[in-house]
Amino acid sequence: MRRSALLVLLLVALLLGGLFAWLQRGAEAPLQAERQLLLPALSGRLDEVRALSIRHGELPAVRIERSETGWIVPAKAGYPAAAGEVNRLLRALAEARKVEAKTRNPDNHARLGLAAKGEGRATRLRIEGLAGGPLVLLIGQGSRQGGQLVRLWGDDQVWLIDQPLELVDNELAWLDRRISAIPFASVREVEVRHADGERLNVWRDSPGQADLALRQLPVGSSLAYQPLANGMALLFAALDFADAAPLAQIGFEERPELEFTLSTFDGGELRGAFHLQGGQHWLVLGESRGLDDQLIAGRDWAYRLEEQQYRMLARRLKDLLGPAN
Repeated sequence: MRRSALLVLLLVALLLGGLFAWLQRGAEAPLQAERQLLLPALSGRLDEVRALSIRHGELPAVRIERSETGWIVPAKAGYPAAAGEVNRLLRALAEARKVEAKTRNPDNHARLGLAAKGEGRATRLRIEGLAGGPLVLLIGQGSRQGGQLVRLWGDDQVWLIDQPLELVDNELAWLDRRISAIPFASVREVEVRHADGERLNVWRDSPGQADLALRQLPVGSSLAYQPLANGMALLFAALDFADAAPLAQIGFEERPELEFTLSTFDGGELRGAFHLQGGQHWLVLGESRGLDDQLIAGRDWAYRLEEQQYRMLARRLKDLLGPAN
């Protein structure tokens, strides 16, 4: 009897626990439904947004505009913006809901990073293109609860919202910085030609060959470190730039410091050259074929690469050879 009574009590406890959890979830659902959208004018109207302007403190504003071909950054000569980042920001703004009303006292705004000017100045986000006129949102400190403190321009009321809004403060960070995405497995050969005449080729016979070989490998020698040769092709698998400038605005007076040709097993080819200017390495893309889906950047631009990126491609024979046998 005692065992049966214990089983009954345990079953009752489980049923009561389940009922309590169900009641709690039922109480949370209306609370979530009651939370108002921060920017109801954006709901269902993201396609109407024509421009975003982001200003951090006293820094110049970063402006992003919608063109016929997609999002662009006008201050970078209309270079394409990272559409995924822009669209993620717009979705977060459209879905942001008010979690809790905070202070209305303007004296507290600077402490929360929500002042209109001066110390504690907020990040100012302006959204243009909607029929009702521009929306201006002041963005302050992040919250320990995971959201963000914000207020609308002209309204002293501070709100905690349920979306974190982290906005970078320079044009470069908003650019689509991808140059190429050519899978390593598809690369058949990479040839580099230095300005002094030295030439190197790394290649393989078939896609199933894991590593690239060196055509100029002397008899009796071996590669010092195989990844150095592979890296000459791996560079193009996820190549991003550090900066970009219209090719027409840059006058490269000297001959290229390096030229290269990349070819793939399915007949794709990419040619390009590097120019040294101001101590920086600038990539200019040349003719290409068969790489439409893997070559993102355009030929009318010069792209600055970091030193380590350039060095991955600009190998010398002495860099690749191991000790003589």
